[in-house]
Amino acid sequence: MKRYIIDTSILLHYIRQSALALKIESEHQLMSQDVVPMVAAVSIGEIEGFVQRRNWGEKKINNLKRLLSRILVVDIAGQDENLMKAFATLTNYSRNCLPEKPLGRSVSIGQNDLWIAAVAKVANAELITADGDFDHLNGAWLAVHKYDQSINSRSLPS
Repeated sequence: MKRYIIDTSILLHYIRQSALALKIESEHQLMSQDVVPMVAAVSIGEIEGFVQRRNWGEKKINNLKRLLSRILVVDIAGQDENLMKAFATLTNYSRNCLPEKPLGRSVSIGQNDLWIAAVAKVANAELITADGDFDHLNGAWLAVHKYDQSINSRSLPS
């Protein structure tokens, strides 16, 4: 069974039911029976920030609830030793401080994105995103599918 970690940027496209979400769904079938779609718990916190800042209406909030009912939310609590080590390794790699695998330069990446990448690594899942924060990890630590957000300009009718 194929596993995917959905980055916050992609969750937003699915909630909005954008053209980009339709494209991703046609290519990866994230909501099918043969796929395990996952999100890191930090993505839920990021989405809640959007809900508060943008004063989402009932329709978008219901879309969010419906979507989350179909996705496995992975906790980042400290009990998972493999996850904690993956987070530390990806952090050090991004800072170019991993002696056994130097990156050659330091790359700025947010803490939440590091957690999302660590969850993908430990879950042996491919990461789907619409931003470049994970570019330096692609191929070196995990498989990243990066999509162009400009596709969103052609949102689907709800």
